Amino acid sequence: MARASKIIGAALATVGVAVAIMFGVVMSRDEGYQAAALAAARNPGNVMYEAELGAAKVRRGFQLVGVIAGILLALNGTTLVGLGAVASRLDHTHG
Repeated sequence: MARASKIIGAALATVGVAVAIMFGVVMSRDEGYQAAALAAARNPGNVMYEAELGAAKVRRGFQLVGVIAGILLALNGTTLVGLGAVASRLDHTHG
């Protein structure tokens, strides 16, 4: 059981880090958000540009949620690895 916990935890941690990095890269390369923010700043009060910026903010929010979800998944994976290490120590001391 301890070994399975370590393997699954390592896999979850790896996937979590990959997801967080992927969404971080997507966020940093989102030129649409920067263009919408610039257009809204240049045209204050224009409903079309403000709506475009609002849509870009929603997209940015989903990207940020992806980063956070990846971090939490990696945290869960490392917790499983730690629990597997504790379980294997308990097996060695009591076995």
